[in-house]
Order: sequence, then C-alpha cells, then structure tokens
Amino acid sequence: MIAVADDHPYNLADHGHAGTDIGRFGVRTAGSPPTPLADAEQPPARPRTIWWVVSPLAIVGAGLLAFVLFSSQSKAAHKGIPSSFPPIYGAYQPSFSPWGWFAIAAALLAAGLSFLFARKRWHRAALVIPIVVAILFSFGASLAMVNGNPGEFVSPLKRTTAHYGDYQAEVPKVRALGVRGFVEAFPKLLKEPGALITAHARTHPPGTEVLLSVLQSRFPKHLIPRALFIAFFSCLILIPTWFIARAFAGERAALITVFLLGVAPAPGVFIFLNFDAFHATLLVGSAALLAWGLTRKESHWVVVLLGGAMLGFTSFFSYQVVFVAGFAVLYAFVARPWKDAVRLLVIAGIGGLIALGILRLAVGFNLYASFAAARTVIPRSTRVFSYWFFGDPAVWLIFAGLPIAAFSLRELFTKRPAWLVAFLLPLLLADFTRIFLGETERVGQFAAPFIAAAAGAALVRWERESGRDRPDVIAALVLLTAAQAIVIEALFWTVW
Repeated sequence: MIAVADDHPYNLADHGHAGTDIGRFGVRTAGSPPTPLADAEQPPARPRTIWWVVSPLAIVGAGLLAFVLFSSQSKAAHKGIPSSFPPIYGAYQPSFSPWGWFAIAAALLAAGLSFLFARKRWHRAALVIPIVVAILFSFGASLAMVNGNPGEFVSPLKRTTAHYGDYQAEVPKVRALGVRGFVEAFPKLLKEPGALITAHARTHPPGTEVLLSVLQSRFPKHLIPRALFIAFFSCLILIPTWFIARAFAGERAALITVFLLGVAPAPGVFIFLNFDAFHATLLVGSAALLAWGLTRKESHWVVVLLGGAMLGFTSFFSYQVVFVAGFAVLYAFVARPWKDAVRLLVIAGIGGLIALGILRLAVGFNLYASFAAARTVIPRSTRVFSYWFFGDPAVWLIFAGLPIAAFSLRELFTKRPAWLVAFLLPLLLADFTRIFLGETERVGQFAAPFIAAAAGAALVRWERESGRDRPDVIAALVLLTAAQAIVIEALFWTVW
C-alpha cells in the first residue's frame, strides 16, 4: 500500500484544517502548512547534481525499452491487437517526409522558448498559455504530416466505413433523426444490430456525433475548418493543465509542465488524428476546476459547483468522467476536514445533476440509459489481461514522453503527493477491472496533465536543491520529449 504524504513544500494549497487524521487514506496532517516562499526565496536543502536528472531518465528509458522488446516476442502481447510492437497500438511503417522538418523546427522553437521563459522566470499564465497552445497546435499539425500525407489533417472526418469507421460515420443518422431524436433514441440504437456501425459510437455517449453534425451544418462543404476546430479545442488542454500544476506545485512547475506536455507524444500525436484528445480537454477542464476548488483554504464552493457542472456536461462525450469523479472524492477527504469534504462533494454533485438536467431537457440525453445500453453491446476483448495489466501503464508512460514518465515516477515513489495518488488510484482500479486492455495512450490522455505536473514539481525541487535555475536542462528535456514524439510518429501508423 502506498503511504500518502501531503507535506511537500511546493504545495501552494492551504488545506485549511488542523490536526486532522484521515485514517482510511493513510494521511495525517498536523495543521495547515504555511504559505510557501516564492521560488527565488526557497533555500536549497542539499546540493544536487545533473545525475539526479540523468539517472531516472536512464532507468525508466531502459525499462520501457526492455518491455517493448519483450513484448515484440510475446504471443500474449500480440493477441487481439493489430500492433507491430506492443504495447504501442500501431503498425510499424517507418516514413519521414519533408513535412517532418516542420515538426523538427517546432521542437527546436519549443525548446528555445522554454529556455527563455525559464531563464527569465516568465511565469504568468497570460503570457505562457497562448505560447504553449500555439506550440502544441503547430507541433501537432506537423506531426500529422510526418509520414508525408497532408490528408491526415482531416482523416478522422473521412473514416466512414464500418470496417474503418469513426464518429463521423454516424453523422447521417444524426441528421436523419435530428439531434434530439438521435440522442433520445441512442440507447435503443446501441442495442439494434447495425444501427450504429462504428465501435467508437457503441463505446461512447452520443455527444461527439452531435458535435460533428453541428460542425457539418456550419461548414457543409469543407472538412478543414471542422478539423481545425477539433484540433484547436484539443490544444486547450494546456489551460487546465497550467492551473492543475499551479494549484499543486506552483507557477514555475506549471511553466515546466505545460512546455513538456505541449510537445509530448500524447496529446501531440493525436490532436489531429484521434477524438480522445478532444475528450481529454473536457475531462481535464473538469478536474482542474474541482482541484482548484478543493485545494484552496477558503471554501470556493462556486468553483466546485462549476467543476461538477462541467463534469456533468462532459458525460455527454465520455464515460471516463467516473475517473475524475473518483479523484475528486478521494482528494476531497485528503485535502479537507471530512465535514467540509462532504459539503463540497455534495455541491459538486448538485452541479453535475444540474448539467445532466439541462442536457435531458435540451437534447433528451439519459446518461444512465446510454451507459447501461453500451455495457450490453461492448464486445469482450480477446486481449490477454495478464499482459495488458502491465502493458497499459507502460504504453501510457511511453506516450507521456520519457522526461514526464521518469520524473513523475520519481515524484510518486519519493514524495507520494496526495493529489497524484488520489488520481492514480481510480486508474489502477480500472486496470484491475479490464476496462482498458490496450490503447491506453489514447483513452488515458486526460491523466497526462497530472503526471506532467508531478514531473514539473520534481524538477522545480531539483532546481531549488541545486541552488540555481537550470533553464538549459529544462530546454533539453523539452527537446527530448519532442524528439520522442517525432520518432514515434515517423515509425508507427498511429491514426486509430
């Protein structure tokens, strides 16, 4: 069992209670921690060398590479998944077109800007967030064309066959029935053989099909504006990521976090190629509001209410809201006295019910009926559980990028921050329940900001204990992360 520590010095959250002992979570807080000093005022604990950075990169990198090599020879790894090198879900098709040089240029630009911002200590959200969103958008666009096909910009909107289909294939059904008619009939359509032709439509709520129908009505003749809207919205994941890292680890950690995640394989590889990146933005936005409301000393019940409401609206697009809700419940009882935690969770629940009520009245969405119907039609996977129990976390870390993977693991096992443990526990339970067997790098994108924030926190502590800022190291890690994304996209066909 992981013992949870909640006394890390970089946490900006004043928990607002004293002498609270929450035995069921293994957490004891002796009182509200004082507001931490500014980054420049934090005294070094003990000298740290560059080996503190190199050693986890080498260990985690070697471990992940060894797992991929083992998987390539394992029959269990290959069963039920069209993958050349499990646990990576993609065909091995090495290709690097001249378009790939744009990805390299974007990577160099990101590294240079991270060096500048880290050196100048430009930590303000209003300055950082537009820059990193633009980096992710341009980097993702160039990654989509690394293999030499500009048509990949719009590939999710062209996959409309039963064998190789995506949400767009169901749009004619939405337009035939109307939005309300489609949403109300969705549970019955799930059970009716052949009514919905794609796997994604049968495993997700109807929101994505409705969104694509609306976009098609606004841009009936062109796919590119629709694709740009979806990709740009997916890039906005960096906004809630900033606030998650800021709430738990401070502004400098938030700066490092968004620069690393802005060039990470996930979401970079997927913003133009996969709708899970779109869903992740909604999920992370909900998590950020809940985290921000729960970590403040004062009871920010309005923020918690909005977080619950956003989670309710997000359930129109993804059933993965259950993991964000699980995080909120666990962390609430760690961060606050139990009465305050219950009160805030009730407020979040009210927000969620209000959102579900609005969806029911506006478009006829019934979350329970849709989820119950989906459970009856999801085919049982033939993939081997004993392999994917380890394969899911491995591929998730691979697509997080080596720096994020290495330093988040260091943070988890050395400091055990309560917020990170509270988020990972529901995902660990999901691994046991066989919900995700493969493809975790896609469907688990909503969790990437939390481990990226943990990596940012670890690197800020290393800087502080080294006695000086290390913008050169930060830039090198950003470049390493971007290089990993380029290599993955150049080696594998990762569209699905």
